[in-house]
Amino acid sequence: MLKALRDENEVLKQRIARVAELERENEALRSRISEMTKGFALAVEPATLIKSIQSDLLKVDDFALKQERNTTYVVSDLSLQLKAVVTQKDDKIALVLPSRAEEVRPELLSTINISMKPIPLPAREAQPRPQPKPEPRPIPVEAIEGIGPRLGSVLREKGLGTVADLARASAKDLAAAGMDEVRARRFIGMARLMAISEFAGLEGVDEQAAELLVVAGKVDSREMLAKSDPQELFNRLSSAIKERVVKVPKGYRLSIDDVKGWIESARQSLNP
Repeated sequence: MLKALRDENEVLKQRIARVAELERENEALRSRISEMTKGFALAVEPATLIKSIQSDLLKVDDFALKQERNTTYVVSDLSLQLKAVVTQKDDKIALVLPSRAEEVRPELLSTINISMKPIPLPAREAQPRPQPKPEPRPIPVEAIEGIGPRLGSVLREKGLGTVADLARASAKDLAAAGMDEVRARRFIGMARLMAISEFAGLEGVDEQAAELLVVAGKVDSREMLAKSDPQELFNRLSSAIKERVVKVPKGYRLSIDDVKGWIESARQSLNP
C-alpha cells in the first residue's frame, strides 16, 4: 500500500514538473509572438486613409453646429507626413506603413504629405451670397516626386503636362518618352493617387468609382464631376468597362443612378 502511494506521488511530481515546463514554453511563445508583431506593417488604400481623416473632422463640425448655444472651436492646419512604401494591392495603389521604419530599407520609402486646411465661415446671419468658384488650376507633372524640369519637359512634349494627364496614361505612353516600365508604372501610380484623392469623401464614390472617373471618364476634379452630363458620363464609363480600359472586379455593375448620385454629391460638396 505504501509503495503504491509512493509510486503515485512520483507520477504526480512528474506531471507537475511537466505542467511547469509547458507554462514556461507557453510564456516563451507569447514573448516571441509579441516580438514578431512589432514588425508587422499596415497596408491601407489612400482614399480610405483620407476619408477617415475627413470623417473625423466632419464629426467635430457637426457636433458644433448642433449645440444650442454659440460654440467656437478652432481646427489648426493639419499636416501629415508619412514614410511609407507605395505599392499595389489587388491592382490598386496602397500605402504600406511600417510599424518600425528601421526594418525597411530607406531607399524603398516614399514621403507622403497630406495637408488639410479649415475654411473659416462667417456667422450664419451674415453669410454672403455664394460666389462661383474659379476653375481649379491643373497640377503640373513636376509635382510628382522624381519628375524634374528635364523629364517634365519631355513628358509635356508628349502631351502629358499635368498630373491628370499622367493619371490617364499607360506605361506604353511613357515608354515613348524613353522611360522603363517599372519607373513608368511608379509615376502613373503616384499620379492616380493624387487625382483619385480629389474625390475622397463624396457619397457613393469609393476608390473603384474614383479610378473610373479619372482614367475612363477623364474627370479629375469635383468641379468637372458636378458639371458632367449623367447620361454622357455613364456611356463613357460603360464603354471603358466593356473595352477593359479600366480593370473592375468580376460582377461589378454600374448604373445610371450611380453616376447621377456621384454628380449630385459633387454639387452638394461645392454648394453646401
